[in-house]
Amino acid sequence: MQVKNVAANSKLAVFGVTALMAAASVFAVKPAHAEVEIAGSVGVVSGYIFRGITNIPENDGAAVQAGLNLTSTESGWYAGWWASNLSYGTPDLSTTVENNFFSGYTGESGGLTYDVGALYYWYMDDSKASVIEPYLGLSFGGLDFDMKYMGQDATWSNQGDMFFSLGSSFDLGEGFGLGVVASYATYENKGKYISATPESGAFRSIDLTLSKGIAELPAQFFTTYVIGGKDRNGTDQEDKMVVGFSYSF
Repeated sequence: MQVKNVAANSKLAVFGVTALMAAASVFAVKPAHAEVEIAGSVGVVSGYIFRGITNIPENDGAAVQAGLNLTSTESGWYAGWWASNLSYGTPDLSTTVENNFFSGYTGESGGLTYDVGALYYWYMDDSKASVIEPYLGLSFGGLDFDMKYMGQDATWSNQGDMFFSLGSSFDLGEGFGLGVVASYATYENKGKYISATPESGAFRSIDLTLSKGIAELPAQFFTTYVIGGKDRNGTDQEDKMVVGFSYSF
């Protein structure tokens, strides 16, 4: 479903921008030669699939998604915000929006690019689903490795759950690109909200993304085909295709 509360959406946007303006003030105390880059994106997808879960996606209809990043080009520190409307909720929820606030540090050494940080999932009016997740990213020789660690118990994950992905991208020419990402997850058996988990680990998905840039614009159309794996209960996930459009600024 679409977000049910338009006023809440406006408050969400104001909150997100305000938070990033605060982060910008932190960067501003750096030496005068430090530069801060501001970048963002907005787009729409035919469905929001989170980590290969296609049977019960975050949004099984059109989802509007947007983000804003602040990066200190001199120091490597960054902060950002990303959000998407969801298609589910409970009678107690007045909004169905996922917010991701994140901050970290990125650098390069000997051809190895590293990214260390933490992400906070904030669901308005649902503190049991909101949780922090530290992460580590490594890139070398065209391969991108990513590892995330669930730092707290939540209704959708146990503390100690881990998510791994390995991917690469290819320039096909004529504005076309191909991205390939494979993912795997490991699970803690019990948590505050999840009483038992049958699987200790499972292959989650292979995501194949074909993209096409639009002339000279910072925009693209893309199609992602998700080859489904299993969830924490061992349930096979269906294959699914998602199409979308994104514009960067």
